[in-house]
Amino acid sequence: MRLIRRISQIFFLLLFIFLFFQATYPFESFLPPDLFLRFSPLAAITTMLSARQIIATFIPALILLFITIFWGRFFCGWICPFGTIIDGSDRYLRRKKQKNQNSFRYRKLKFIILLIILISALFSTELVGYFDPIVLLTRTFTTTIFPIFTFLTDGILQVAMKIEWLEEPVYELYDILQGQFLPVVPHFFRNSVLYFLIFIGILSLGVITPRFWCRNLCPLGALLGIFSKYRLFQRTVDASCTQCGKCQRECKMNAIEDDFTSNNPVECIECMNCVATCPSHSIHYKFKWGFSSSKVDLTKRQFVQSVASGIVTVGLLKTGFLSRNQNGEAIRPPGALEEAEFLDRCLRCHECTRICSTTGGCLQPAGLESGLEGIWTPISVPRTGYCEYNCNLCGQVCPTGAIRKLSVAEKQQMKMGTASFDKNRCIPWYRFENCLVCEEHCPVSDKAIKFEEREVIKPTGEKVLVKFPYVREDKCVGCGICVTKCPLAGKAGIFVSTQGEIRSV
Repeated sequence: MRLIRRISQIFFLLLFIFLFFQATYPFESFLPPDLFLRFSPLAAITTMLSARQIIATFIPALILLFITIFWGRFFCGWICPFGTIIDGSDRYLRRKKQKNQNSFRYRKLKFIILLIILISALFSTELVGYFDPIVLLTRTFTTTIFPIFTFLTDGILQVAMKIEWLEEPVYELYDILQGQFLPVVPHFFRNSVLYFLIFIGILSLGVITPRFWCRNLCPLGALLGIFSKYRLFQRTVDASCTQCGKCQRECKMNAIEDDFTSNNPVECIECMNCVATCPSHSIHYKFKWGFSSSKVDLTKRQFVQSVASGIVTVGLLKTGFLSRNQNGEAIRPPGALEEAEFLDRCLRCHECTRICSTTGGCLQPAGLESGLEGIWTPISVPRTGYCEYNCNLCGQVCPTGAIRKLSVAEKQQMKMGTASFDKNRCIPWYRFENCLVCEEHCPVSDKAIKFEEREVIKPTGEKVLVKFPYVREDKCVGCGICVTKCPLAGKAGIFVSTQGEIRSV
């Protein structure tokens, strides 16, 4: 069974990676790239609580939660790709066998985090994106792991191309990879170092105990554990047990009690390591109905404190200072819901950012542009990329509906904001020299950028005819390509704000 479990873990990790690579332009996928997000019960419950409605894409997660009632936390031990990565990391971090630490005191943390997330969701504050393992892994792959992979792969291929006898086959390989994996333009994302440090920090906790994150911090594991009290498939120990304690030492989750015959189903992830390592073959898993009396590691006082912490967290986020200047820079993807509802639904998974990076590449994780509550949500940063006029992919990969699915024609009518010229930097306005770049790249029919030709006198006294650009606000959709393509070094001579934006309802 241990071999079968490892095969299952590897299969689902490879499936996660395969689906990740499916989120690319042109988008053709027989499975949705957000499939694993749709199977996260924690993301499902909190998003539906926060949005105050049933979200159809999360039905698989509810089915998984129902199955957990009878089969336990099998998702953590057999399917979760983050758990598989942690298992692999633990094998290298803990080279010598160490006695399993009975650190029960930390297990309560995951239930405290879960309660804070659920209470926040009740008050329409979405915090699950900071703790859900599937969301966390998706965001890390998007912002750090994949850019590192493409950078290293591209560098190796560039070096190989300089070797004469490898040049032709490497060029062919490069063309194949560029059509499937390598981006035309290298990916750069805000806060990528922070996301990577968080990811490495979680893996590094394996130095303390195996699966430290899963044991003590993962709120998804806490939720699944609570639903694991009823069982159809249970661990049983025969009378032949020699009380050697090897099963307890080998248990990744420290779920086996000190009597070695009973275990805590709230913590058990059905990995069956105990079965594989038992020298007397006394441990078996059998179909048996029963209800566990094991308690959740949370006292009434800690429950009340957790609820209070959730309420205070909501208050701090909802009343945090919001800069009016920065708020104008929080340009949402086309099809994004009204801001309050968008924040209620957005998981910060950055599936949209991932697929956008394969087209115009305008989406980036937000800082404080939309306040504390909007940190890490997707916003358009036109200087680094633009919203491709004929692309509607971000709405197709959003698992929660925070970005609506729109046809290309509908998307082209969805105004993200309005461009404006900075007359202190724009070349025609500041230098009195013609520049047509912004108008040439404007994708709107009949052009949203026009020119007014006037004769002016330069500081040198020379009279010249200059085409002064201006924006037709009724035509501009805020795609930002004019900002991206502006030839000025540093800050562009044109910018986009949220003025006139149209949100999907």
